[in-house]
Formats: sequence, C-alpha cells, structure tokens
Amino acid sequence: MDTVHCGNNQADRALGAFWEKAFCQLAGLHDLVFTPMQIGRIGAAIAYARGSETYNRFLLPDVVIWTCPGEHHEIKHKEPTSYGRFGLEEYRLQALVNFARLTGQDVMYTIHNHALSGGRDATVNDIAHWITANVLALDGHYNHRQNNGESYVNGVGKTVPILYWDSAFWIPLDKYWQTRVKSLSVALARTAGILDA
Repeated sequence: MDTVHCGNNQADRALGAFWEKAFCQLAGLHDLVFTPMQIGRIGAAIAYARGSETYNRFLLPDVVIWTCPGEHHEIKHKEPTSYGRFGLEEYRLQALVNFARLTGQDVMYTIHNHALSGGRDATVNDIAHWITANVLALDGHYNHRQNNGESYVNGVGKTVPILYWDSAFWIPLDKYWQTRVKSLSVALARTAGILDA
C-alpha cells in the first residue's frame, strides 16, 4: 500500500480514476447522464471564457452530471483527519468556486470516505460511503489552514496551502441526489401547470 501523499503520481492517478469511475457507476444507477472530464487525460480539463484581452481558463471538476441545472463534482477518495476534517488545496477550491459563480450551477466537493469502506485500498462502491458539499458553502468557512500540504500541481508534487473543514459541512450523496430529483420534479410540475393554463 502506498501511503505517502504525492509519492507516486501514476499510482495516485490510477486510484483517482478508479473512484471517478465508481462515482459515474453510481450516477448511472440513479439514471443520471454524466461525462467524466478527467479520466484518460494527462493534464487538467479546462474551460475557456473570453476575457478583456485574452481567454480566461477554468479548471473543470472531475465529472459533469447533465441535470437541469447542471451539477459538477470534484471527486476525492479520502478519510477525515484525526480532527474530523476534510481538506482541499486552496488553489483548487478557488478554481471550483470561480467555476460555480460563472455557471450558476452546483459545484460539489464529493468524497468517497474510505474510513467507511475498509480503508484506502478497499474497492467497495457503496453510495452510503459517499458524501458531498457545495463549494460555495465551503468558501470562506474553513476552520484551519495549513501551508505545508503536499499536492500535485501540473503533475509535480509541490507544497501548497491546504484548507480544512469540519466534516459536518458534508451530506450523504444519496440525500443530495434525492433532494435534486424532488426539486426538479416540483419545477417541472409548475412549468407544466403554467404551460397548460
């Protein structure tokens, strides 16, 4: 088992791809249409928007779910720290927040909590082990900042600021999807009533 963070880029990418695929399998079981944005890519998936003089780049989350409105998921396979917190690189959070503000769609930080499934090397894909949080709810509400976290930046291990939040910010993924389905059903019913009038 490789427990050194950022110690083996190829192994870490393979593990990330495994859990991105596992997330997509769950989306399929919930009759959701999805696009994995990172699987099979060497570099980050990027979107572009015209700026005043050049095009602005936006790092895309790992998976897009094509609902109305859309939802985007940054997928991680981790467990909470000994203090019950989950972390994310500060630069990555800002990229996700900027994308959420640009699109007006849900951008979620979605975690397969391997503490619930038997450890880092477990391969059980149970929706009960998945949790999610909206990045706009996380923005500005971290309760700890660490400046010495290791992360891959453009494929190279670097020391970058890491933000941490209490695990209470996350809700079960299944609950999130059930709420989205109910909200969409109500919106469609209202639209049908308006169109029938």
